[in-house]
Amino acid sequence: MSFTVSSRSGRLLVNGIRISAPHTESLFPSTQFASGDLSIPATEQNILTVSQCFLDLYTNPMGIVLEQRSKGKKWLHSTHDIENQYGHWDGSVDKDDRSKKGYGKSINPTRGWHLFAVNTLHHFFWKDFDCYRGSHKLEESNDYHWWLENNRGDTIDLAEDQYRVSRIPILREGGKKLKPLGTRYCRTYKNMAHGITEVLSGDKYDANRIDCYANAYMKR
Repeated sequence: MSFTVSSRSGRLLVNGIRISAPHTESLFPSTQFASGDLSIPATEQNILTVSQCFLDLYTNPMGIVLEQRSKGKKWLHSTHDIENQYGHWDGSVDKDDRSKKGYGKSINPTRGWHLFAVNTLHHFFWKDFDCYRGSHKLEESNDYHWWLENNRGDTIDLAEDQYRVSRIPILREGGKKLKPLGTRYCRTYKNMAHGITEVLSGDKYDANRIDCYANAYMKR
């Protein structure tokens, strides 16, 4: 039977049922990721552990930033601060630093996080999971929804809750498998993945060992 990993109010859900938060710190050997290879077996426990770490480091403490687009009156999630911070970052994440300027809490805390979650987690599970994008732009965000899915129908969609809050029922209908995003986004996702590996291994190493090119995370 397939499963869906999602989140609600910063807590993990499996098939819509909230679970106890898994322990994430120093679960892997200190040298596990030192070579730059982040791939790990896509077991349910590993998926939950990496997902919890993503929520703890990024989504929960950082909240969202809102910007008003130059055309139109919609207020949408801004990725600029996140990309500026992690697109040129080579240090460690301080998960206790919750004073990032401009970030705020919201009743819709996963809004705008789908691409960050998908492409960051894809570094770990790319041998089993592919990136999927919805077939229609959603009016609420003027964007497509992204998630991870394998050939058994198992799904990782940490930002699913943003559409439940906004009462948008159709998320993954007619999804299309696509390559992970490249160009300027790669470095951001690489550095976010690096922050997760330092928590999981309890060790520090040079983030530049990790390949930042999207094509490196495609099935061979």
